[in-house]
Amino acid sequence: CIAPVNAGLQYVAFFPAITLAAVVGGLWPGIFATMIGLSLATFIFTAPYYSFSIEAIETSFWSNIVFLMDGLIVCSSIEAMHRYRARYAAELKEAQYQLARVDALNKSLDEFTYIAAHDLKEPLRGIHNYASFLKEDCAAQLDESSKQYIDSIQRLAERLSTLIDTLLSYSRLGAVELINKPVDVDAVVDAVAKDLNRLWTKEGIALRRTGRLGMVQGNAIHIGEVFQNLFSNAAKYNDKPSKWIEVGCDHSSTPPVFYVRDNGIGIAPHHHENVFRIFKRLHEQNKYGGGVGAGLTIVKRIVERYRGRIWLESTPGEGTVFYFTLGE
Repeated sequence: CIAPVNAGLQYVAFFPAITLAAVVGGLWPGIFATMIGLSLATFIFTAPYYSFSIEAIETSFWSNIVFLMDGLIVCSSIEAMHRYRARYAAELKEAQYQLARVDALNKSLDEFTYIAAHDLKEPLRGIHNYASFLKEDCAAQLDESSKQYIDSIQRLAERLSTLIDTLLSYSRLGAVELINKPVDVDAVVDAVAKDLNRLWTKEGIALRRTGRLGMVQGNAIHIGEVFQNLFSNAAKYNDKPSKWIEVGCDHSSTPPVFYVRDNGIGIAPHHHENVFRIFKRLHEQNKYGGGVGAGLTIVKRIVERYRGRIWLESTPGEGTVFYFTLGE
């Protein structure tokens, strides 16, 4: 209230009622309460008391002006708050509707992907089997060129089967319920390294650890899949005589930032986003051990399902670092 001290408590006493009327009813009930308070303060609670006269109006004229301005300011402010709240509620409702719609569309898309990929497996298996029958039963009647064609059919069928299996795995990530339990990331990395140890020994790859990785909330299987794909990529795309992979965690950030660094071939800047696209390979099919180009796509989806993010820094010819977080 900005009323002067000499205005008396008769004005101040009405502001709770004005505020309540504006909060409950809005602008016009608040203004109505202001006018009632103005009349009572002027003619009932200001000397000469209980006097409905010109003298009473003249005596309290400036105090009434201040009181009226205060009342209008309070009512207008509360009305603005009502409008803001209504707009916020409408926007929140629309956002929740759109989020539910997106979730439903994603679920439908995942279901469609799963069904379509599953149904493709049967005819593809038939193509591969009939090509095998043709090669075995008619071997005497086939020349070398025909045998090579059949080998190509079988090889392409196997590749397509691998693509479908990857697509099925990718679609299942959207349907699997997230599990948030304490996970020892060091134990996860130990298990992944043990699984890949035979390959690393053969290729002469060294795994470096920089301190403890700590604990996170999540699913050990999902987190293991993230590290396995990042390790496999780091090992595959490396042409150095002495290959190494380094894994660590920056605990000074919130949330902690994990990283996997290598001294491999690196990735050009204009391909930093492409590497996360499904079935997108940056090299020829049979170069650097082949593959279908879905590992990093699966990594990105798992990380984002745990409300984290993943990004990379790379220098072509020197190596790449993948950073990621798990949770907000």
